[in-house]
Amino acid sequence: MDMVFNKIVVVSLCDFVTKDVANALSQNLGMMFCDTKDLMEYELVDVKAIENLCSKEFLEQSEKKVIKHIASFENVVVSINFDYLIHNLNIIKENSILVFLKLTKKFVEAYSNSVDAISFADRNKQLEQIANVTIPLKKIETNFACKKIIDAIGRIL
Repeated sequence: MDMVFNKIVVVSLCDFVTKDVANALSQNLGMMFCDTKDLMEYELVDVKAIENLCSKEFLEQSEKKVIKHIASFENVVVSINFDYLIHNLNIIKENSILVFLKLTKKFVEAYSNSVDAISFADRNKQLEQIANVTIPLKKIETNFACKKIIDAIGRIL
């Protein structure tokens, strides 16, 4: 399989894990790092204020502009949360290797307040279907996760 990509997009159901692993991966590979949530907050200044002052459509259009900006980056590892990825999948996935860090339900329940037991299974299934690479993790060991990702990417290229 000859895959052409200029970015690696990392997602999990726990944002801090996604960010930590993506940041470490970028350092291991000598690539730039971009956290979607941080860039979204920087570009949109205060997302909560915009939500209060503007329509949902305006916020969605503004978010889409930021995602398009991120999609134009090259030689970058992108940390993205589930919602931003799913709402902008066609934009962000082009020329990307999408890596899903599959965490245990117990870990996600302990460290993420946004995923309940029902949506956990559905979200895992969605991410497994769209990811180029799925890395199951029983514990969070950043260097271990990076090695697994690099090995998996090497196998698909």
